[in-house]
Amino acid sequence: MDITTGDLVFTCIGPMTDAISVVTRGYRSCLMNHVGVAVENQKGLFVLEAFPPEVRVTNWEVYARRTEFPPGSGQRRFLVGRLRPSHSRLMPAAIAYGLTLRDVPYDQLYSTDQGALYCSELVVDMFAYANGGHQFFAENPMSFRDPSTGEILQTWVEYYAYFGLEVPQGEPGSNPGDLSLDPRLEIIEIEGPIPGLS
Repeated sequence: MDITTGDLVFTCIGPMTDAISVVTRGYRSCLMNHVGVAVENQKGLFVLEAFPPEVRVTNWEVYARRTEFPPGSGQRRFLVGRLRPSHSRLMPAAIAYGLTLRDVPYDQLYSTDQGALYCSELVVDMFAYANGGHQFFAENPMSFRDPSTGEILQTWVEYYAYFGLEVPQGEPGSNPGDLSLDPRLEIIEIEGPIPGLS
């Protein structure tokens, strides 16, 4: 396994029929629903991530074990993306800034306000900071529609209704699938049977 500080680790958590993976596709049509950034130190390999209930630094084994399906099967499912050398200069500042965001609450509403962060939003913000405040990884209009029907998934309608909100269809945002498609990233490792991989 060749994972080092700054690598983006895209993962499949659960049976991959969840509402995030259904509406997004990533590298080679992969279904994925989470992303974090690898951080190495004298104690080993960790992943900086926004995962309920907050932004945290998670031991690699804990992070990787979450991807097993069925749980406890030992069958891990993740992709590792690495910034191409022409952009690697951003890494130290991105990591340093990301570490200052530890304990920021997890964003259950997937909005772009700064009071809370979701997984890909953390990555987007880290690299925008390192890029002098200019966006590096793009935010795109979010889609909550089922690709096969074009209708907003009922799961999302019910999810936002719980908070008294309408689905933020078309609002700017990010997701792990879109990040994995960025041409400035090279996918250097594929582990396990990634759902949807073509």
